[in-house]
Amino acid sequence: MLSNVTRFLPHAVIGMFFCTVLSAQTELAQPVNTQPFIWNLVIALIVIIFTMASAALPMAAARQWTNAWSTAAKVPLFALAIWVLVIVIGKLQSTDSHNLWSFELFAWAMMNMVYMVTVMTVKRIIEKNESNSSTKNN
Repeated sequence: MLSNVTRFLPHAVIGMFFCTVLSAQTELAQPVNTQPFIWNLVIALIVIIFTMASAALPMAAARQWTNAWSTAAKVPLFALAIWVLVIVIGKLQSTDSHNLWSFELFAWAMMNMVYMVTVMTVKRIIEKNESNSSTKNN
């Protein structure tokens, strides 16, 4: 299940990028300055890069860790999958919805980093305590 989700995420984020491009084409149809369109593209690209980089950490942790730690690493990926699904469905229903989807994904990337650092710190503390207690018992 997780492998399907992780395969879907890059395509969904890139799809949202193209949805933004298509909705921004209405701005280009008018003989107005194209700077807002270019800035929208730049922001969307930056957000996609940060989101993918942030999603790489829980993917790598889920592969390397076992048992409950692997599940803990998968939690942000499930949250991202649900979040992307909500954004895509909202965009399909109305092009005016989720106009700030890039900031929503950027917020997920930042929350993901805080969550993963917390999980890694707790994991390291627990493993250190377990190794100390096993050394004392021997």
